[in-house]
Amino acid sequence: MGSKIRIMLADDHEVMRSALRSLLDSRDDLVVVAEAGTGREVLSQIEDTMPDVVVMDINMPELNGIETTRQLCASYPQVRVLGLSIHANGRMVSEMLNAGASGYVPKNCAASELLEAIHLVRAGKMYISPEVLGDFVVSRSREGSQENAFAALTEREREVLQLLAEGFPTKEVAEKLSLGVPTVHTHRQHLMQKLNARSVADLVRYAIREGIVSSDT
Repeated sequence: MGSKIRIMLADDHEVMRSALRSLLDSRDDLVVVAEAGTGREVLSQIEDTMPDVVVMDINMPELNGIETTRQLCASYPQVRVLGLSIHANGRMVSEMLNAGASGYVPKNCAASELLEAIHLVRAGKMYISPEVLGDFVVSRSREGSQENAFAALTEREREVLQLLAEGFPTKEVAEKLSLGVPTVHTHRQHLMQKLNARSVADLVRYAIREGIVSSDT
């Protein structure tokens, strides 16, 4: 038997991570080498743990799974990302794949499907759950004619947007991103212009609608 597939679990729900770890560690060919509850924890642990596959939730605090995937795949293209989320709509699947993920399965999928998906993405193949495939195809067909304003945002603007939508005041956003307060104000102004928002409340509504943060944030 070859070496085990090294896996990182990224999900802000500890119970979910524990269940996934129990499932994956019970397999002879898999090993969980790290866990993370936020996107920033994922990025901070990658260098030391170097997993083969990151099983990535979308809705995580401070840095969501889509943006984490984008940054991770840009810096570590050898690491495969498998999206695992409660979101079963095609647009979310498309966002994750555009960010660099190699596959996507819903959280209610069977254990056998998750295991199959992990092996396929590790082998360099793509996997999209049949449950979301139809909606994903429809979403892809619309992308050419409906440009998402979110795609026009810079990496830093996306980070600022999520933190503002999660309720962090400007000073804390600046501290978390190691920026000056005036710089955060500038990013916020750019966000409002690009997203046609008149207030921070409008930014929050946009972030919820786009799945950047969850409605219970």
